[in-house]
Amino acid sequence: MNYSKLEKIKIILDIVFKLKNFPDKHGGTVNFYNNTYTYYDEFKAITNKWILEEESEYRGKLYFGEIGKYFEYHFPKDNAKEPLFVLRYGNN
Repeated sequence: MNYSKLEKIKIILDIVFKLKNFPDKHGGTVNFYNNTYTYYDEFKAITNKWILEEESEYRGKLYFGEIGKYFEYHFPKDNAKEPLFVLRYGNN
């Protein structure tokens, strides 16, 4: 069964909350959901398309230039698969 629009919105809102409260090395948080970051516009475009398109699925990487890392993502159409949005600390 495909994710409903409401389910997709809840998933993206959870990701945005986590980006706004991303843990730092010192026990605090950093707001990574900022429109000045390099990945921000592409993230918004992909997530908006995923929410609005009923049979959509997106997978890839977003480069976060300010820290030289990538967010890996998978927004599946089938709710039997878990969405993925993680910051990868390796070189790729």
